[in-house]
Amino acid sequence: MPKKIDAVERLLNLVIALLGTRRGRSRKFIRENVHGYAGPAATAAEEDKLQGSFERMFERDKDTLRQVGIPIRTTTSFGDDDEEQTLYRIDPADYRVPAVRLDEPAMTMLAVAANMWSGAAFSEAAQSALRKVATRAGLGWYDDDTTVQSRIRTLEPAFEPLWTALREGHPVIFDYRGAGAAETAARTVQPWGLGNKYGEWYLAGLDVDRGAPRNFRLSRIRSDVAIDMEGRFERPEGFSISEVLHSLGTGEPATARVEVPVGGAHYLRSREGTAIAGAGKRPGTEVLSISYREPELMADDLAALGAHAVVREPEDLRRAVVSRLRAAAGAARDGDAPGDGAPGAGSPMSPDGLGAELPRTDSKRTDSRERLLRLLSMAPFLVANPGIPETELAAEFNLAPAQLARDLETLSVTGLPGYLHGDLMDVFTEAGQVFIRDAETLSAPLRLTQEEACALLVGLDALTALSGSTEADSLRTAIDAVKRVAGGDAWLADAVALALVDGQELGTIAALQAMIHGRTAARITYLVRSRDQLTERTIEPRRIFSIDSTWYVRAWCRTAGELRSFRVDHIRSLAPAGPQKHGAGAPAPLPPSAYTPGAGDTEVSLQADAATARRLAPAYDGVLHQSGAGREDLLGLRVLVGEPSTVPPLMARLAGHARVLAPEAVRRQVDEWLAAALRAYESDHAVGESAPQTPSTDR
Repeated sequence: MPKKIDAVERLLNLVIALLGTRRGRSRKFIRENVHGYAGPAATAAEEDKLQGSFERMFERDKDTLRQVGIPIRTTTSFGDDDEEQTLYRIDPADYRVPAVRLDEPAMTMLAVAANMWSGAAFSEAAQSALRKVATRAGLGWYDDDTTVQSRIRTLEPAFEPLWTALREGHPVIFDYRGAGAAETAARTVQPWGLGNKYGEWYLAGLDVDRGAPRNFRLSRIRSDVAIDMEGRFERPEGFSISEVLHSLGTGEPATARVEVPVGGAHYLRSREGTAIAGAGKRPGTEVLSISYREPELMADDLAALGAHAVVREPEDLRRAVVSRLRAAAGAARDGDAPGDGAPGAGSPMSPDGLGAELPRTDSKRTDSRERLLRLLSMAPFLVANPGIPETELAAEFNLAPAQLARDLETLSVTGLPGYLHGDLMDVFTEAGQVFIRDAETLSAPLRLTQEEACALLVGLDALTALSGSTEADSLRTAIDAVKRVAGGDAWLADAVALALVDGQELGTIAALQAMIHGRTAARITYLVRSRDQLTERTIEPRRIFSIDSTWYVRAWCRTAGELRSFRVDHIRSLAPAGPQKHGAGAPAPLPPSAYTPGAGDTEVSLQADAATARRLAPAYDGVLHQSGAGREDLLGLRVLVGEPSTVPPLMARLAGHARVLAPEAVRRQVDEWLAAALRAYESDHAVGESAPQTPSTDR
């Protein structure tokens, strides 16, 4: 009995057969000669059955190839018996990435743009696109070794279904709780674009029920996103998500009057447009006049300051801050929180039993289409990189050794019909190095998918915001090249956008870049938020990076005697301090997060609604586990913190969507911090030096 051939091997054989013909292949030829399809039967009855099975399988295979972006052309001809027949072929010009001319600096910009998505929904697509372009350009492989790097995460579960619906033009339905709303409401939306600003993802589209364009913050979507596969719509001509992002936070500014300790609350004092407006009502305080445009983000910041900042006016901002503090205190105390299925939605969160640890989710999809795309990418990559070590090949495609061995075996048994020596691809390993021969049909990579084109173009466009960059010409070269390669799919770059940096930080980033290139040290005044204190220190900048739109400089700190990450927006002054003294060594690696674990860290166990827990886990490199509360909408989360004083402000920001379970000392600290914050709003007691601390990103 012949060995059964799996779907991926059959699809790969079909692609090679249709690419390797100028005239085309008939159904009869494909069934009888392409490995994976059943050949002729012994009897007429069996033949009818097998023919019907072949027809269904072939139709499914054609659909699969079209879905992964492989166009199949058809022509009509006549066979030997003068019977009309349809011939199928894949035109190499439709299949292959066009020839690309890029120099090394432009290729490096592509690497920076692709690596921006590491750990995000576009991660695999971005790396695949980079691999294809590098292979076609004949430049080999380039690392992201520039001095400025960015990482954008797509933590919200709603992102991927919204991206799918946007790309394919389908409406979506989800439950949404707007800012300040007590209840959720079902919304039907035609998605026009997705954008990231302030470290948050936003959906722009037509709210069908209200008949008007609206913006939705993805973190406020409180249900799974349902895609209406039957519905269709057309995006407005000329729509650009970049324009939507630019409009966020550009409305008429409002003014808040906030009472703070005299000489304290440095974070608020550093905001543009802040001024002292007079003495406070309580001893030792004064009132700051603060300009702001985003009430929700302002309320988050003020809630995280607790008793250090008491809003006097406007009343709606004061109510928003108090609402957050009360929700957090309620969840910390007994689980009472807004009734939207979040923690404490009418039933207490149980502190018993942590439950089983959840496996870390792997965004790598393992269905036949994904594996087919991987093999179609691996073949030209091996052609372009003969003798690549097995370990490097496995790392490049993020594969375990067993999966890599399986993929290489599949490549070695596929090829042109006939499947004799010279028809099959010859894949072999010598001394741990992988080689491929007889792979001319697949030597050029498959054209970019929509996701791949979008990932590169959006990343490159976001990098252009770093004005003054010496790589500006290389960026433009890379963008033009990718647009040519993307062809008709380049429109997606107008549907997704990232706002990586605002005007206030550009000057500091440019100055730090110059210091890195000139090997110059910097004398800075730096805000340590955990102590609400301005400190003086000398640093030797190594690399600038951002995570979800928050910018940091990785530098050798002469005071601490080690590498540390400093938030750019906490640098209050910056001046040259002579040449750097500490050896540069290898380029400072980009940390997975802004937080660097330390030996004295405290493990904190949290309980949160599932959506909040899944957003927090990658941000804090936390471990998810079953909550033990008997509810599917609750999850447990274990995180490490350098300073327990950073936990209460985080709970205030989360506004009842999470609470601390352990250790008991941290749980009590949260209770006391939130109680003190509420007392500051509810009484005339002074805001003294014993007010709770605020969080820090500096270790």
